[in-house]
Amino acid sequence: MLQGWFAAGADARWIRPGLTTNQPIWGLRGGLLFAIPPGGFRGSGPRGLIRLGYPVLTNAGYDLINFIAVEPVVKGRKGFSELEFSRLDGVQGKRIWAEGLASSGNARTNHVAGTLSTLASGVEQLEVTLRVERFDNGAHVRLVISQQSGAPDEIQLAIYAEPDSAPMDYCILTATMGNKARTRLLWLRGETVSSPKLFGSYHETASAAHSLYPLDRLHRTAMGDVLVAVTTDEENPAATFPFPGTQRWYYGGAKVTQFWKKPSGTFQIDLLAAVNARYTYWKSSQPIPGGVAFENFELRERFYEGQRFIFGITSKTPGELGMSAK
Repeated sequence: MLQGWFAAGADARWIRPGLTTNQPIWGLRGGLLFAIPPGGFRGSGPRGLIRLGYPVLTNAGYDLINFIAVEPVVKGRKGFSELEFSRLDGVQGKRIWAEGLASSGNARTNHVAGTLSTLASGVEQLEVTLRVERFDNGAHVRLVISQQSGAPDEIQLAIYAEPDSAPMDYCILTATMGNKARTRLLWLRGETVSSPKLFGSYHETASAAHSLYPLDRLHRTAMGDVLVAVTTDEENPAATFPFPGTQRWYYGGAKVTQFWKKPSGTFQIDLLAAVNARYTYWKSSQPIPGGVAFENFELRERFYEGQRFIFGITSKTPGELGMSAK
């Protein structure tokens, strides 16, 4: 719940480590929050992931909704931020730390408040720079995450190559836990794709292969932004306990829409959406109630310096975002 993490006070509208919270969690109260280890939400999972929380519980309580993993590709070889072992401490999961600490090796608390500024439009913006440990394929990246008071349900992630990075083909940011909300509908341009129809014959315990959707199949907003979304197909996901008698993989909140967006003028012709799916929960043989669900959900385009992606979680429906389905 909010009051368990965040200090009260006149300046507590923005959640900022060391100022309004004792965890490395950032964002606008009541909107999308992001966190890095050791911070997080209930069931925060592996290291090497950015944790995303949203107030889906009763009394505006937050719960973990998804993760964002960093997956740079060098000469066709993909890196995995949550699966590779750290060269700093030998633990699985690359280290991610907020810029402003003395060194990456001392990133135990990540209590960096970030930079809060007021834009010319009068909108407030919080900006946090995250350093990511060098990957096994030689990629070395940093992320600049920003959130604006006018868009509390969104964060923008800008990607930069460190000077010693190997040249990257791609730096994929993937929302990697669609299974928790049991997302089964992919919203494109005037159509939805159902995971049971797309992957209905798949019954393995590993992830299914990705399905790709090029730019001309992706929704455009009135502003010219590219938008792609996923939702559950269940009316009341909180009624289902995947592992009866436990909270394991339990989604206990209201329905949300999760989406990726590329602002108008920032995307290239090769931009595409990609999804894969699982029949069983990760590291288990337990089938996902209701059938196969999307797991990884991402936008891809070839890497360029300062590349930007927006990820959002909102209580609005795809229809309220201007999307439709045949």
